[in-house]
Amino acid sequence: MPDNSDGFLSLALQWRQDWNKRDQSSLPPGWMRLDFPAEAANRADKSSGDNQQLVDLGSKPSQGVPNENEKLQVTRSKDSSTAPPAYTPVPTSLRFYLSSLPSHPFVQIRSPMYEHNTVPLGPAAIPLNHWLAPNHWLAPLLLALTLSNPSPTTFLTLPPFLQALSDYSSIPCGVLVMANLLSANDAPEWETIYPSNALAIEAHDRFMAQQQAIARERILPEGQRQEAKRLRAQEELSAMGRRTMRNLRERGESEEKRGREAINSLKLGINIVMNAALGALAGDGDVIDPETHDNEPAEGKDACQLAVERLLVGIWKARAGIDSSDNRWALDACDMLNRWRDWSGRGGMNKEDLRAIIKQKRAFCWATVAVGLVTRVYNKEKTDGGGLLGDVRECLRVWKKVRIG
Repeated sequence: MPDNSDGFLSLALQWRQDWNKRDQSSLPPGWMRLDFPAEAANRADKSSGDNQQLVDLGSKPSQGVPNENEKLQVTRSKDSSTAPPAYTPVPTSLRFYLSSLPSHPFVQIRSPMYEHNTVPLGPAAIPLNHWLAPNHWLAPLLLALTLSNPSPTTFLTLPPFLQALSDYSSIPCGVLVMANLLSANDAPEWETIYPSNALAIEAHDRFMAQQQAIARERILPEGQRQEAKRLRAQEELSAMGRRTMRNLRERGESEEKRGREAINSLKLGINIVMNAALGALAGDGDVIDPETHDNEPAEGKDACQLAVERLLVGIWKARAGIDSSDNRWALDACDMLNRWRDWSGRGGMNKEDLRAIIKQKRAFCWATVAVGLVTRVYNKEKTDGGGLLGDVRECLRVWKKVRIG
């Protein structure tokens, strides 16, 4: 450090006019925006439901009235028909600021504000408890979505508890097969195949024994033949009951063994698992299909980013009480992320985790997409050390004050 230095780091930036890409929709550094899907841009605040309705104003070019593509919410008073209507645009996005909590591995959402076509509408007064689900996942996934962009506008890093999700992001191939996310032909060999003709051989032996017993009955006198036939029918009925119980027991043992083999099968990378999950969600119409070009990703976002964006909108709306029943799937995805975090902490999934994945396949698919995005961000930081953003972040960590210019 030179003797005449004042202890401040001075940074100079050479800038060209043609590099200017910011406009009135650009956010200040550290601020982020979550776009609401067009079909999900419903009312943000449902207060006094009967006296509110959506009206398309068409193309009335009066001052203060939005353009022809904007649907506005009109509030009319029941008591006075002469009162002028109050227009409240429908929110199309949410802007917010993320900050880290002191001495705690959590990311906090601050100053959330609804927007209509990037124009601020007002604060979103939603109580946020960042220690409880689903808010426990809302802020970190918002940060992961921002950091996945080529030029993120934040110096924050993902909280440490997400590192375990990245380390245990791979899923056994047998689990994907049992959840019908991967066909058995596309998966490596993982389960024990038993002979398929065992039951047929047993049924044939049982039939031959029955025919021999019937042949012996024919040579008996009438009274003895009827008694032998009655005893044989009782024995066949008892044998059928024993067979049923044995088959149920063997089936349970077979499923138990198949589940153990699935959990211990070869693990597939998160990219393969995520593509399978995106394909399943696309089949249900939840996201775009990454294998087709029917729906091209918008604004340079790929299918994973668009899926996580939709998941975050669902979490926010469920938390804010907007169409809570329609966004229950987002809360189920948070529950699956909690389960994923638990099996990452203990080093692998168990039978209960496998049953939950099979039962809640859709929630598992959404959780897989979120974990895939988190893993992508961590791999990006590992490969390039954070790039220019990492260098600036390190400077800000070392230097308490920085002079720009």
